[in-house]
Amino acid sequence: MLRRWRLPSNGRVLRAGPLQIDTAGRDVRIGERRLKLSAKEYELLLALASEPHRVFRREELLRSVWGFRCMGRTRTLDSHASRLRRKLCDGRAGKLVVNVWGVGYRLCDPRLCDE
Repeated sequence: MLRRWRLPSNGRVLRAGPLQIDTAGRDVRIGERRLKLSAKEYELLLALASEPHRVFRREELLRSVWGFRCMGRTRTLDSHASRLRRKLCDGRAGKLVVNVWGVGYRLCDPRLCDE
């Protein structure tokens, strides 16, 4: 057991400003504060963190995170993004999940964005 425990993980750590995501351990932190995310919130955050400054279209996120084939009218992405934004909210962190009106969402490094 100890030998297996010491093996390096195959995951990686994604960073955007104070946000850190350890993909191997599914551990999300803002600075030292550990966040508890639902499975879909984590998947959404992981998708956004894969390219922090890229704007992801709503259709892309609904397809990749929720597996939607037909988009229709749904507010599930908006409600999950809103909950995720609240959980990530930290006075020092600024606004990490940014809604790009009429397009979709992006994860923004607050040190590089003035929003």
